[in-house]
Amino acid sequence: MVDEMDALAADRQARDAAKRQRKKEQRQEMLHSMTLEERRAFVNGEEQKKVDQLERMQQAMADGSGRIKLAIDLGYDHIMNEKEIKSLGKQLKFVYGSIRAMETPFQLRLFHCSEQLRESLARFTAVRWHVHWHDTEEFIDVVSAQDLVYLSPDSPNVLTTLDETKTYVIGGIVDKSRKKGATLQTAETSGITTARLPIQEYITERLDHILNVNTVVDVLIHVSQHGDWKRALTEVLPTRKQRAVGRRSKRRQQLKTQDDDETEKHSDNEEDEVVEALNAVQIAQEEA
Repeated sequence: MVDEMDALAADRQARDAAKRQRKKEQRQEMLHSMTLEERRAFVNGEEQKKVDQLERMQQAMADGSGRIKLAIDLGYDHIMNEKEIKSLGKQLKFVYGSIRAMETPFQLRLFHCSEQLRESLARFTAVRWHVHWHDTEEFIDVVSAQDLVYLSPDSPNVLTTLDETKTYVIGGIVDKSRKKGATLQTAETSGITTARLPIQEYITERLDHILNVNTVVDVLIHVSQHGDWKRALTEVLPTRKQRAVGRRSKRRQQLKTQDDDETEKHSDNEEDEVVEALNAVQIAQEEA
């Protein structure tokens, strides 16, 4: 069992490394095909995009009215090991990246972040994120209980619409370590209404309805933009996750994380890409 898990992890890392290398090579080819002026325009456009994103995130942090509000409950360290906590940190990075790219970003609050998770997030410079941190406060100390909806795969209630007056709470648990009913119990103890995504209703052949945190957020983003649950679930959920899962493949699925499938649409490091572009411009100037 351990050997199989190690082999799967090594294979995933190799595929991730190959994907990053392909992306780097494609970017270099694109930059080298540009004229000096085109490269300058490209870099300037990238910089302006970051400025615009920063302003939108600052506005979302300052004023939650007229936009969807999310909270992520990070208080599940006790059921996750170190590797899983690091995986959660990576998922949060993708969450922030997805929200930052929105024209009208969600307002984001992070609750109960432990020191161990903060250490994991440090590699993503999370201290610079435009989010509200609530390490010691409870949900109902910040948002009225009647305005909270805890998203739990175990909830008997189905989420059908998104309400801008509500704050949707997502449990920060890595799939592999999930304990059935954990998020539902947390919500009920706090007196918070619960709901689940309508996965069974729209992806009827799917047996597994547990998603990574960043995947849940991506689904909500799609729904907020298009209002179509089926389209959102079909476009966001990896194809592998939409098929019926047999006993054998389900066991294999439990042996590996789903980070490679559910986050493959995201950039690994946007800031490095801008640096590469700047370097390319400098090289072109020296050659000219």
